[in-house]
Amino acid sequence: MLLKLALVPAAVWAASIAARRWGHAASGYLGGLPLIGGPITFYLAIDHGAAFAAQSATFTLAAILGQCAHLLAFAHVARRGRWPAALACGWTAYALVSLALGALAPSAPVALGLALAGLAAAWLGLPRPQGPAPLPAIPAVELRLRLGAALLLAAVILWSAPIFGPAVSGILLSVPITGSIIPPFTLALYGPGALARLMRGFVAGLTGFAAFFFIVGSGLERWGLATFLVAIAAAFAAVFAARRLASPERG
Repeated sequence: MLLKLALVPAAVWAASIAARRWGHAASGYLGGLPLIGGPITFYLAIDHGAAFAAQSATFTLAAILGQCAHLLAFAHVARRGRWPAALACGWTAYALVSLALGALAPSAPVALGLALAGLAAAWLGLPRPQGPAPLPAIPAVELRLRLGAALLLAAVILWSAPIFGPAVSGILLSVPITGSIIPPFTLALYGPGALARLMRGFVAGLTGFAAFFFIVGSGLERWGLATFLVAIAAAFAAVFAARRLASPERG
């Protein structure tokens, strides 16, 4: 359990350090990848079997639609308000979409269609960066706060997911943890321009998230744990392709 929990702040730490070195968009690329949900789904496959983990992965894939609703709500409320209001609206949007998805039993192709629709809507609907943005200088205190918040959210998800079955666990695994931690700090400290770069980076990262969970959801029962190796390769390939397409907006 301690190892599982350690992976979550490690993902937030990696995204934060990437922002220091390469900018807000790079932080979004890493934050959108399945750095948290991927390892936890692997543990679910070991602990509860391939069928459980595959079904959970399919719900996680569909719930990308909720993550995109979260990004859109946060970004647009943040243009006129402060981060607490933006975060509350983002979480509300995610909850409403996820509750609707919980009533469905989507196949992997249907879940992929929902995820791609959400990603397209987010890419078209998110604010676009205006002008250059300086690299963030993330102080040690802020980094500790990010890691502590990530650890708390991950503990809640890990301890509750197996109790409620694969549908709920899959939706919980898609809860926007890094998307709820890094954007408030970015908005408060660096402003809406930096937030726009971060959010669009998240969309690019979520393409890798979608590729990973589609392959796990559709292939785990046939190919076993080796599916995760294919899914990891597909995730990085998808992010690379999305990053190339978005290259004019990097920064």
